Amino acid sequence: MVKTYSLKTDGSKFLSKHFQVREFACKDGSDKILINTDLIDVLEMLFTHLNCKAINITSGYRTPSHSVKVGGYSTDQHTKGNAADITCKKQDGSLFSSNEICCALEDINHMGGVGRINKTHSVHVDVRGKKCWFDETNGEKTCTSWYTYLGIKKPVSTVKGDVDGDGKVTASDARKILRASSNLEKLTGQAAKNADVNGDGKITPTDARYALRKASGVK
Repeated sequence: MVKTYSLKTDGSKFLSKHFQVREFACKDGSDKILINTDLIDVLEMLFTHLNCKAINITSGYRTPSHSVKVGGYSTDQHTKGNAADITCKKQDGSLFSSNEICCALEDINHMGGVGRINKTHSVHVDVRGKKCWFDETNGEKTCTSWYTYLGIKKPVSTVKGDVDGDGKVTASDARKILRASSNLEKLTGQAAKNADVNGDGKITPTDARYALRKASGVK
């Protein structure tokens, strides 16, 4: 949902634990600010996933005229309140690389826009409603996996119950385990090891129940 704010009256308002309205204000000094609540949710998930000290919004909402002035378009995602260009600070004060941020957005399964702005630290993220991952340093070449595109080996999850490898246990994982226990789906490698939640060497409906409990936060 896109909401409209005033820099003058709402600037100090917190949108979430780590972000305030003023951080998304257009650099041309305009009072009006559009911000999509889904964008804030994505940024908070990224904040947690990377264990950031801070995420700096280098460009948030843009008026159509300002977006054109800085090299964008009059109807791009920034003008709709759907986008932010960011840098992410580590706990030691150094910055995450743009490669690390892009891969992290893949890790949290962000299905919106992700653009590698440069080869150092800046990344574009938006909630346009469809997957669009692109490299501005290479003629906006698109990709389906940042790990593959950047030649980075994707970490293998060893979390018990996590069979899709995203580092967390969900109801979807539980369903896959249940199907595997009935030979309706074949799990191999680390996925099969993770599916054996109780460690008895077999994949059974009991493992699926354990995974569902983990997904629901039940001890």
